[in-house]
Amino acid sequence: MAELKRTERVEKAIALHLEGYNCAQSVLAAFEDAAGADRKLLLRAASDLGGGISGTHGTCGAVTGMLIALGMIRGYDEAGDLGTKKRLYGEGQELIARFNELFGTTNCRELVSSVAPALKGVENPLVTEENAKPCTVFVASAAAILDSFLEEIKD
Repeated sequence: MAELKRTERVEKAIALHLEGYNCAQSVLAAFEDAAGADRKLLLRAASDLGGGISGTHGTCGAVTGMLIALGMIRGYDEAGDLGTKKRLYGEGQELIARFNELFGTTNCRELVSSVAPALKGVENPLVTEENAKPCTVFVASAAAILDSFLEEIKD
């Protein structure tokens, strides 16, 4: 995996998260330019995906926001577009694998209860804000993973 960089989108995701938006909203809205969608619509679309999908502590909101952004940018809207569907699923699985490589899980409960405490006090080049929340590193990483992937596949 390429080294993750603190890009403009990563900074936007961090800022949104620190404003109080949930992890999914923060990542998705950071890609509003690439998604070609209104920020307000993106924030609403991801508003029930925080806390591991509706507060259930299931799949991490940063991951779901990353995947929705991927779908908005590279997805399909024709039911019979099986080639794009297959490609998109492969790309989504690759992004999930990259997140897993960093943190060992995509489960919100595990990230919050085990991973975040282990990262406390550990320097992270993506998150330099002193007022960062425990999940800010997951938000920044998901945004950086997607941003890096989009750069890799650029024509």
